Amino acid sequence: MKKSKQSISTKISRVGLKPSTNFGIPNPPVYHASTILYPNSKSQRNRNTQYQYGRIATPTSETFCQSIADLYNADGSIVTSSGLAAAVTGILAFVKNGSHFLVTDSAYGSTRNFISKFLPTIGVEIEFYNPKVKPIDFQKLIRHNTSLVYFESPGSLTFELQDLPGLTKVTKNNNIISITDNTWATVLGQNPLDLGVDAVIESYTKYVTGHSDVMMGGVIARGKSYDKIKSQAELMGQCTSPDDIYLALRGLRTMEIRLEKSFSSSIKIANWIANFPFIKNVFHPAIKYHPDHKIYKRDFNIGAGLFSFEIDMVDQKRVDKFIDSLKLFGIGASWGGFESLVLQADLKKIRQFNSFNKSTLIRLGIGLEDPDDLIEDLNNAFKKLK
Repeated sequence: MKKSKQSISTKISRVGLKPSTNFGIPNPPVYHASTILYPNSKSQRNRNTQYQYGRIATPTSETFCQSIADLYNADGSIVTSSGLAAAVTGILAFVKNGSHFLVTDSAYGSTRNFISKFLPTIGVEIEFYNPKVKPIDFQKLIRHNTSLVYFESPGSLTFELQDLPGLTKVTKNNNIISITDNTWATVLGQNPLDLGVDAVIESYTKYVTGHSDVMMGGVIARGKSYDKIKSQAELMGQCTSPDDIYLALRGLRTMEIRLEKSFSSSIKIANWIANFPFIKNVFHPAIKYHPDHKIYKRDFNIGAGLFSFEIDMVDQKRVDKFIDSLKLFGIGASWGGFESLVLQADLKKIRQFNSFNKSTLIRLGIGLEDPDDLIEDLNNAFKKLK
């Protein structure tokens, strides 16, 4: 795979632009298409035209998918209707009846829900592993029928980092495919394909589109892994609307400056939160006292504006007062948009290795507001916990 020498900043501003074939217009046009006509009967019979059906590909979807692939230095990417749909598509490409599937215990809750409830019905054996596992102990989890390993680094809600280079040495030595969710970092933060992972899941709903109004996801891969994922996506009828793709491509252009703002604000806020006596832990991988900060420094270029903190109490009424008194934080599950969000995390049903039974976990998604204003809002709300 020949890598471009251009910086990611330049590439993200230039990928997909073809003004020479678009009347000098930089932005690619939006093609609304279901039917695509063939020039003659023979071309329809042989399916040898560039585009055959709107669900499979159009110039709009092809431009976006190739842009993402170029940024990841991948052989290709596919687009799906949501981030969850991307995870489902990627997983189903590599498991079958009789497969053993290793899944990080810190996987996104909806992905875990699909894995736990659907895959056993088709004969896939699921095993959740501790996201803090070392490569030497990870090797012991491998079986003769292990076909897929699922990573997520950092983990959902609790933000553990996994040693992807070390763990993928194990998967490759055992000829096992690995997938990771890279929504938190995006391609700007890390490229898991360069760390040994075979395929990347990303929810474009978050930082790529960036405005809290698009549901979209994708899978990115190299070589034969991409070919299998593309075939699986076509089998499942995965696609999304050209208007959403246009918004995602438009959001991609400004993702770097939005991510930098969100990230820098989150660092300031996370460090400020850590000083409160009733704060037990702050889980932000880019903070120097995070237990996996060495991995962050090694594998990441930039982080994200999403992190969590642990309150040393379980008084739900006081926690509710804290959340409800926030003025600049909306209470919502998605993130990566322009607005800041807060959410109380309940891990009881989606964790085997981490429960937080004697404390409360709060997740913050930092938007584009002034961090000092967000700190003042949090400070006023923290008074409800005293």
